[in-house]
Amino acid sequence: MKILTLTSVFLIACGGNSPAQEGITHDGGMLRPPAVAGRFYPGDSAGLATMVDSLIGTSHIRSSSEDIIAGVVPHAGYVFSGATAADFYRSIEGVDYDVVVIIGPSHRISFNGFSVFEGSGYLTPLGEIPVANDIAERLRESHPSASFIPRAHESEHCLEVQLPFLQRVLRSGFRIVPIVVGNTGPDELKYLAELILAEAYGQRILVIASSDLSHYPPRELAEEVDLLTAEAIVDGDMNNFLETTSADLLPRGLDTFACGRLPIALVMSYAALYPDVTPELLSLTTSADFSGDDSQVVGYASISFATPAFEPSEWSISPEGRDILLEIAAASVRCAVEGEFYSLPDILPDELKVSRGAFVTLKLNGLLRGCIGSMRPVSPLAETVMHMARSAALEDPRFIPVTEEELQELEYEISVLTPLQILDDWRDVVVGTDGLIISGSGGRSGVLLPQVPLEQCWNREEFLEGVCMKAGLDRNAYLGDVTLYRFQAQVFGEDGNTLRE
Repeated sequence: MKILTLTSVFLIACGGNSPAQEGITHDGGMLRPPAVAGRFYPGDSAGLATMVDSLIGTSHIRSSSEDIIAGVVPHAGYVFSGATAADFYRSIEGVDYDVVVIIGPSHRISFNGFSVFEGSGYLTPLGEIPVANDIAERLRESHPSASFIPRAHESEHCLEVQLPFLQRVLRSGFRIVPIVVGNTGPDELKYLAELILAEAYGQRILVIASSDLSHYPPRELAEEVDLLTAEAIVDGDMNNFLETTSADLLPRGLDTFACGRLPIALVMSYAALYPDVTPELLSLTTSADFSGDDSQVVGYASISFATPAFEPSEWSISPEGRDILLEIAAASVRCAVEGEFYSLPDILPDELKVSRGAFVTLKLNGLLRGCIGSMRPVSPLAETVMHMARSAALEDPRFIPVTEEELQELEYEISVLTPLQILDDWRDVVVGTDGLIISGSGGRSGVLLPQVPLEQCWNREEFLEGVCMKAGLDRNAYLGDVTLYRFQAQVFGEDGNTLRE
């Protein structure tokens, strides 16, 4: 146990009602002042730096892991949860992150969707941290449930308490994207995770969920429940985590399994988009470990998600993975046509467990016989291919269902979609390689697949005009204030050879 001697009294968990200072103008934007300095953590810079350095210095976790992409960290007063939080921050000490996306729950106001901060920076006693306004603006533009709600940030402590740790452990120059989560659903969480990943090309991004665990049960119940919650997070299945932490399942005496349940789910969804992710429970404690009061406690956990595959542009399905996917597609079609149930192999490579969008194309004598796909990475790749193959055989509205007589002659082609990528300059669009998504004002968006301009004999400008009109925008909207995303497809046929990338 880590014991700290402090002269200040800090809040135990999510309470506290003192008003925040008013936002001020700074360099043309709002600079959000500290709201809980002197209560959740020391209010003077020297005392704060000393405390954070002490917490980091007593952590048992090894430092400077270059592979961590995300984490779950508690947000109570430092005297209670600081040592647990320090275990995560020790693991990233000295890493050169470009952007840290910090996501936390709204404790004080109720709203729908996400409040993505709009302003120049957040201020702590250790100084100002600039906001990555380019990223924040794109998230607000591109996600239909994202906006800026000033009241969601004014008195909210869950993002603020993470900042002094970041200021002490990271190399200088990083920016932040502060996001407060209101009422939202799994699909909205997954889509925001995809949009954050689109920013990860060519820069190092860290995504943090700020959350405490159980609230106010006796210590024994907290330790039992928190272990199950932490195991559900480390397991990596976002839907299962949301089900097992539903308010309907709360035992008597427990206010919540995790106040940042939705931010945690978002981080899990983000990590699921990366191959070879390793979740690790770094520490699991309760406030009783530091206060001595076992009667009503709050649970805390530090969890990291690491992967060696940091750069999305380098992701590609291996020859072995391509062969397995083609086998899955053929077996799924055969079982569907014969009226049987197909189950995925028990053992699959990690690259096929990553959530990716994919299309399955069936051909007969060189002619199209069916093609169905999923643009969004809504399920693991192997599962997506299995379902899309079945749908291509039985549910493509352009064709009658595939017959048993045709099974031996079918040819299979799979298109695995890359994650979304921000397109900074429309002139960089590569016709025949890039698919396009445009996001404009009023939440209007449109998408066109890479093969569309080839089928329509379009040049680059005509392709861009086409996606604008698909979104219900002016045909030249791509020249204005919109956000463009591109994606590619790794296409391979039955011999496993890549046809196009």
